[in-house]
Amino acid sequence: MRKITYLISGFIALSVLFTACKKEETKTDDASVEFLAGTAPQNRVAILEDFTGVRCTYCPDGHVRAKAVLDANPGKFIVMAVHAGSYATPATGWADFTTAYGSALVTQAKVAGFPAGTVSRMLCSDLAVTPQIAGGYAMSRGSWAAAAGKVFAMTAPVNLGAKATFDAASRVLTVKVDLYYTSAETAQNNLNVVLLQDHLFSKQIGGTPDPNKYEQNHVVRDFITGQWGEVIAGSKAVGTKVSKTYKYTVPADYHGTAVEGGGAVVIDNLKVVAFVAQGQTNILNAIEVDVQ
Repeated sequence: MRKITYLISGFIALSVLFTACKKEETKTDDASVEFLAGTAPQNRVAILEDFTGVRCTYCPDGHVRAKAVLDANPGKFIVMAVHAGSYATPATGWADFTTAYGSALVTQAKVAGFPAGTVSRMLCSDLAVTPQIAGGYAMSRGSWAAAAGKVFAMTAPVNLGAKATFDAASRVLTVKVDLYYTSAETAQNNLNVVLLQDHLFSKQIGGTPDPNKYEQNHVVRDFITGQWGEVIAGSKAVGTKVSKTYKYTVPADYHGTAVEGGGAVVIDNLKVVAFVAQGQTNILNAIEVDVQ
């Protein structure tokens, strides 16, 4: 459902035209401002970064396994399909769902083969599963469910609330994210905001029922906060509230709409994921919301 919002001043209108993403601060001591995060301690929501590609034979099986975990754990599991690596590299006749961020994520995860996945960017050794490469974060698809189960049982030191609204006239997406710390955090915390799209159709090796028109879901379109997110400055003591607002101009498509493109953006098929990590790894908690 789309909600039309109106920009209040000419200055804001001009800033939207010249910047794709703008961060705004929200005062958390203003009682009139809705605070979206809960304050009661909760367990972590797990994130699967599914490293995939349109020319990867076994990647559709990874998608099936990810969906099974998702269906069995509503509200507790988030899938982000990262099209990266040699099986996703742009090629004539194949859709291009790659981003500027995939290669660094694959390198950090220590991926040895596709499909692969990281679960909450935690070391496989900490999740009691076998890594693809010793000391790595990436695991094979058969380990995703077990790794997610370990994360579900962990207490989250921070709660998240989020809201995403789209202005059709300006094509500006406004994302508000609120954090509430239920435990003190001394490590660096980075807030990440990611745009996903469902119901994209493309050729896919190994895809069923039709490999020429395979449905791609949870496709990472952009990291609104950049490769590793925004550092959360200041205190992260128990009871700390943090509010951030981001503005992002949504393009009409990514990489074009021809066969080799990444397809048109359909607003009703977009979702926003927000998560807090300790620097680049160890995702502490996450939330996924529809774009309104």
